[in-house]
Amino acid sequence: MGQMEARELTGACTIVSPNYLPFARTLALSYRAHHPVDEFFVLIVGRIADKSAFAEEPYTAVFLEEIGLQNIQSLGMKYNILELNTNVKPRFMLYLLAQRNISMLVYLDPDIYVYLRLQPVFDLLCHHNAVLTPHLTTPSSEPDGGFEQDVLSNGTYNLGFFAVRRNEETTQLLEWWDRRCVEKGFSEGRSGLFVDQKWMNLAPSLFDGVVQCKHPGCNMGVWNLDERKLSVCNGRYVVNGQSPLYFFHFSGVAVDRPEVLFRFTHRHTPSSRPDLQQIFAEYKEAVSKNRVPALDEIPYGFDRFDDGTAVTLIARRIYAAHEKSFSHEDPFQSNSDFYRFAQRHGLTAGKVQQPRIGWEGIEAQGRRVTVVHLILKFTLKLLGPNRYELLMKYLGFISILRNQAVFIKD
Repeated sequence: MGQMEARELTGACTIVSPNYLPFARTLALSYRAHHPVDEFFVLIVGRIADKSAFAEEPYTAVFLEEIGLQNIQSLGMKYNILELNTNVKPRFMLYLLAQRNISMLVYLDPDIYVYLRLQPVFDLLCHHNAVLTPHLTTPSSEPDGGFEQDVLSNGTYNLGFFAVRRNEETTQLLEWWDRRCVEKGFSEGRSGLFVDQKWMNLAPSLFDGVVQCKHPGCNMGVWNLDERKLSVCNGRYVVNGQSPLYFFHFSGVAVDRPEVLFRFTHRHTPSSRPDLQQIFAEYKEAVSKNRVPALDEIPYGFDRFDDGTAVTLIARRIYAAHEKSFSHEDPFQSNSDFYRFAQRHGLTAGKVQQPRIGWEGIEAQGRRVTVVHLILKFTLKLLGPNRYELLMKYLGFISILRNQAVFIKD
């Protein structure tokens, strides 16, 4: 009798800094509930002193130092917390495929919840090398295109999910993606970049065996809610009345605000989407129950110099532009050349970490914005349309913080 073919090892992973650990625990438990044989890995992104503290977690913890990254301190200075967490993804997946002997690997963002075994994904991996989920699968019915313009800016595919099969072609894909993320993984819309995600627009044309999964029950999230409705049938969630829900992506969820669904958009609300009220309430409760303050409050470590001075975004961007000049040192040290450079050029602003500023923050500066508009109106009249257009082109270029290195230099 011939030897029975060994079962191919499947596994899943996610990436978080300590502040997102409640999401990672919730995801890991939901995945393991439907894949009890699989191992679930979590890459912890941060300067972690006591790695033994993660021994009792419901997942296998992996740390930055283990996955083969070069110049971790440089990457920690170059990229903010969102960028670093996303840009180490291909390197982490390469590590798991090679070192943990996994044949089929699924990456899931930490704010995903798994409701069934991901059989549609594994079925696709039996015949393809990689699986992506597009943000949209039907044209928008809105006259202005709705979410379509956002997709053009942020990427065709949502990289909160990505699945691969181990082989040579997949290795080449991940190594290409890794190089792009390490070098140019910025969240920088003006230059056409959006962390790891935008690069994958190119993957289906550059590499063989990259397939789209359009199953409505896979990666349901804020971007495709207009084309997907949720209901409950026999105790299970169903999409559009017929497809089982495999995993929901709670991107931007407002865990501590029961009156809203998402932090950054009011396009979908509990009143406008009553079909989402139950699933969101259940998810928010699960995340809240999975908080472990002793671990969740571990400092990130890449957001401050060692004297407590906060690292600003412009400091990161100017560091990225001059990275080779400071590659010999740990830039977070207060006796480093970069720290002195940042102080000398006014790139730091004390020890208080300023919150992220979005468009709502700009709108709150109404009177100041009005003054800026008046100055621009006067400038247009002063320069005339041709020279004014030239000025706007230059301002568009120099508004990319990295490009300000042309005058922020020694």
